[in-house]
Amino acid sequence: MFKILALFLLAFSSANAFWSACTDRAGAIAPNRIESASCSGSLCNVVRGETLVADAFATFVNVHNELTVRVTAYILGIGVNLPQDPPHDSACNSIFINGVMTGCPTTPNVESIWRIIMLIPTTYPAFQNTRVRFELVENNSVVACANIQATLT
Repeated sequence: MFKILALFLLAFSSANAFWSACTDRAGAIAPNRIESASCSGSLCNVVRGETLVADAFATFVNVHNELTVRVTAYILGIGVNLPQDPPHDSACNSIFINGVMTGCPTTPNVESIWRIIMLIPTTYPAFQNTRVRFELVENNSVVACANIQATLT
């Protein structure tokens, strides 16, 4: 009974969050929180031709020497890769601890900030209230993952 109540409260408290953990990525950490001026309530609003800036606060469990950024939008249930250009294709180029850029290797058990800077090309398809998955990958393994609900105009 307690487990059901706890799950209900967790679902209710996160119903208005614009991001969620990736429950299907065993071993991947979820951010502690994500902040962006483009996001509020249950949705991020992003405009093609502009730059999305967000801070993902996370505590890495292990040392990571390489963190490739993979972004996928799920449009009508089909995953569409949203490629990232250098230097934003590697999270190592934008990891901070206490306001200082530390990059990789990551420091375990210390909250880090991954500053997401993503130019949204006008060639990306427009979509409404769609799940966009942000993953950090090392050696073909997903290290960190979050889903963001977004509208792209």
